Amino acid sequence: MAGLKANPGTAPAHLVQVQGEGASLGHFAIMRISPETAPSLLARKRPGAGRNPAAVAAYAQAMRSGEWVLNGMPIILSRSGVLLDGVQRLYACLEAQTPFITVYVEGVPDDTLHTIDQQRRRSFTGVLETRGIPRPAAVAGLLAKLIRYDDGTLTRGTSTPPWSRMERALEANRVEIDTAVKFSFDSPARVLTESIRSPLAFMGLQVDRHAIRRLLDAIAHPERFEAGEPGVMIRRRLVEGRADRAHRLSPVALFAVAIKALNDTVAGTRSDAYTWSDGARGTRAEPFPRLAGYPGLKDPVAGEQRESALARVVETAEAALADPFAFPMTIETITPDRAEEYLAHNRGNRNIVQSHVAALARDITAGQWMFNAQPICFSRSGRLLNGQHRLSAVLEAGQPIEVLVMRGLPEEAFETYDKQAKKAPVVEGEFEEFGDKALISATAVLLWRRELKPAGQPNARPTATEVREVIRTHPELMRLRGFARKMTRHGRSSAMLYAAHRILRDDATLGQVFLDRLETAANLPAGHLILRLRDRLIDLRKADQNTQIDEIMAAWEKFRKKPGIPL
Repeated sequence: MAGLKANPGTAPAHLVQVQGEGASLGHFAIMRISPETAPSLLARKRPGAGRNPAAVAAYAQAMRSGEWVLNGMPIILSRSGVLLDGVQRLYACLEAQTPFITVYVEGVPDDTLHTIDQQRRRSFTGVLETRGIPRPAAVAGLLAKLIRYDDGTLTRGTSTPPWSRMERALEANRVEIDTAVKFSFDSPARVLTESIRSPLAFMGLQVDRHAIRRLLDAIAHPERFEAGEPGVMIRRRLVEGRADRAHRLSPVALFAVAIKALNDTVAGTRSDAYTWSDGARGTRAEPFPRLAGYPGLKDPVAGEQRESALARVVETAEAALADPFAFPMTIETITPDRAEEYLAHNRGNRNIVQSHVAALARDITAGQWMFNAQPICFSRSGRLLNGQHRLSAVLEAGQPIEVLVMRGLPEEAFETYDKQAKKAPVVEGEFEEFGDKALISATAVLLWRRELKPAGQPNARPTATEVREVIRTHPELMRLRGFARKMTRHGRSSAMLYAAHRILRDDATLGQVFLDRLETAANLPAGHLILRLRDRLIDLRKADQNTQIDEIMAAWEKFRKKPGIPL
């Protein structure tokens, strides 16, 4: 084992070496990671692997509350000892000061980095959508905000509560949530953003149905009420914020003042102004306001029942730690027939995204599929928990792949996958020391979509392997990134970079003149097409990338025919 030795709070790991086509695919184990262990692993993270505050906060909350679930997703170290995956979970362990049990993998080839985490990220909104719940985004947002309100964490970042907690809250409050969301969307008070309106409606309907209706009506129709009406004053704050950014309220502050206004509406009282301070900019912090009479969300798992449910999650993880064969991990060759068999156990999952399946299938067909230790997961009942896109890609490609398969996981694991934002394609190898990696990756994606995308697949998107190949075969993108950064006033950096690349491919000499003049506007006669282009691009700053590129390329074609300036 070229990795961890036993540390305080770390159980012995039963590492198992797995072979594939004559080469080691890594060593696998289930182990406990402790706050004492995490720093030594984080010291091995690759350059540029940063902390995602939202993901860390969500993971840390689950760890602290005992709701962390062993779901099969591994901490991955490469053969050279680089931490390829698991950074956010390790930071969360430190933040929560709580150990967690996880799959641990060593010895994965270093060149698989770009393939890790390229599956499409799921969201709680997506889970609700697959169940046919109306307005799933509004329901998910309402649950997250009200759980954080109940917990007193609204002012502590923007983390999403554990999905298991949101599931319980949805189950226990389903009728009230459906009623509140419909009430919110039927309200004419659209000047108040939906992310505030729906949770406020839920709270108000539990306290005083007449008062919440009056508040929202006053926000929508201030002319029907007196100037001192709470809803009218909230409307005034919203209008002021739209006209002047200095008066614009943050979402948390807006929720706070809306609750204050609802309290006054319920009580029939008035306030001179509705303000709330979180302590920023040297102001004195206020407690987040509470709505008088609001009982909070009902939780079906409370007291001893909740403790029992959490105990089962912990016992499952401890059993896996004690017995390395409790949750079998095997490397399997997934043939199309086996993929079809496994997909038959795909119940209640999110909708399959065909563009993502097609992208993975292209990698498989091109022989670019790489084993990366991310497992296909099954619950103890045989339900497919994670991996439907890879299995579907095997069917589309008609060719087998090798993957890690893990079985026997708890059903609760389904709600825990892919909580953090998807990683951007990795720029590695000879480009590792350069800056602007996100810009280069975004431009590579743009180039692929405009020049290399398969015909007949309008929604196709490149795989990580395809992005890396574009960067490898177009190293001049790196040289032009400075031009793109200088042109941010005139357009999106990726659009400017791609357009510059295309122009220099057409004519290196004349193209450089065009780009120099586009950047500086030097030595151009009045009315010249490049001057008109600069003005036009400023007008199109909020347009999509393709619109900006098309505008630049149209001007370039005219310039090629008649430059109109000394060369």
